[in-house]
Amino acid sequence: MAIVAFVGTNDPRALGVVAFLALVLAVCVVLCVVQARTTTVGFHVAKACRVGQQLTLELEASRRTWLPAGRIDLTVACRNVMLDETRCLSVVLEPGWGRSWRFELPLDTSACGAVEVSVERLGASDPLCLIRRRIGCSYGGSYTVYPRLIDLAVPLERAPRARFSGSSYDRTRKGQDMSETFDIREYRMADPLHSIHWKLSSKMGELVVREASHPSNYDILVLVDLGRAPAGGGDPFAAEEIAAALSLTASISYDLLRQDLCHKVASMTGDRLVDTMVDAPASFDAMLDALVSMPMPATSGACLHLFDQYRRDHDFTKTVLVTGSVDEAACARMAHVTDLSVVCVGCEGLAVAESAASYALVGVPIETIEDRVRSVAI
Repeated sequence: MAIVAFVGTNDPRALGVVAFLALVLAVCVVLCVVQARTTTVGFHVAKACRVGQQLTLELEASRRTWLPAGRIDLTVACRNVMLDETRCLSVVLEPGWGRSWRFELPLDTSACGAVEVSVERLGASDPLCLIRRRIGCSYGGSYTVYPRLIDLAVPLERAPRARFSGSSYDRTRKGQDMSETFDIREYRMADPLHSIHWKLSSKMGELVVREASHPSNYDILVLVDLGRAPAGGGDPFAAEEIAAALSLTASISYDLLRQDLCHKVASMTGDRLVDTMVDAPASFDAMLDALVSMPMPATSGACLHLFDQYRRDHDFTKTVLVTGSVDEAACARMAHVTDLSVVCVGCEGLAVAESAASYALVGVPIETIEDRVRSVAI
C-alpha cells in the first residue's frame, strides 16, 4: 500500500514507510536465521511409569547469542506400539531474553504400552512472528507405560481333572518322585539306604541323602485374549478397559509367582502366540515388557483360534483366560482339553465367580478393580 501511495502521489513519506517496513522485515529475517542456527534443543524423558502416573518430556534449549528470541514451535509424535496409535502434541514456547531455558511437556499415560517419541516439527521465528525457520533435530526416544499392580490373592480352587496331569514340580515341598531332586542334605539314622546319593557322598567325604520332589498338579498358562476392538464388532475398547485387563493379568501372574507357582503368560502378536515363562522376579519383568511392547491384534478372540495348535506344542493343565468378552463356544472347546478359568474384565453382573458347565467364570467390573477386588479365585 505504501508503494502504491508513493507511485500515485509521489509523496516522500510513503517511500519512508516502505523503507522502514523493508528494514523491519530484513531485521526479522536476520534474527530468525540467527536464532535457528544458534539454538540447540535437548530432550529427556523417564524410561517408565505406571498407567495414570505423571510423566513429562523435558526440553532444555540454549543459544549462543544475546539477540532477542522469538517463539519456538514444537510438534512431538508419540506412537504407542502396542495399540498402534499415534498422538501428536503441539506447543509454542516463548524463551524470552535468556540464553538457556527449560520446559516440561506433560505426556499422555492413560494407555499402557511402549511409546516411541519423535520430533515431527521444530522451528524458530523472529520476535514479531513474521518469519519462521526450521531447527534441525533428530531426537528419537521412548518410554513404557506399565499396568498397575493390584494386591490380589489368586487361590487355585478348581483342581484339574485326573486326565490333566502336570509335569512340573513343587519348589516349596518335597515328595516321593525320585526322578527329580528336591534337595541334598546330610544322612540321618532313620533314612533308608536307597536314598543315599553314593556318588556325591564319595566326593564330599560324608553320607548325603537326595530328597525327592513333589509333582505339581498345575502347569499353568495365563492366556491374554485382548484386542483393540471386540471380536463381533462394535466400538473399540477404551484405553481404561485395556489397562484394567493388563493390570489384572499382571496381578494374577505376580501372585502366582508369590506362591512359587511357575507359569507362562501368552498373548497374540502377528499370527502366532508368544509366551514368556515366569519363574522369578526378573522373568516377571521380562513378561511385562513383552506384554506391553508387542502389537495388539485388531480384535479380540484371535488367540482362541490358535489355542489347539499351541497346546499340541506345550504341556499345561491349568489355563487362566483373561479377556474382555466371553466366546462361550470357544471356551467350551478349550475346557475339554484343559482346566479353564475365564476372567472377563468389564463384564457387568459377574462380580463373583459363577460355576459354568465346563469352566469357571469370573466377571470383574472395571470400576471395582483397584478399589474392591482383593481376590480372584481361579
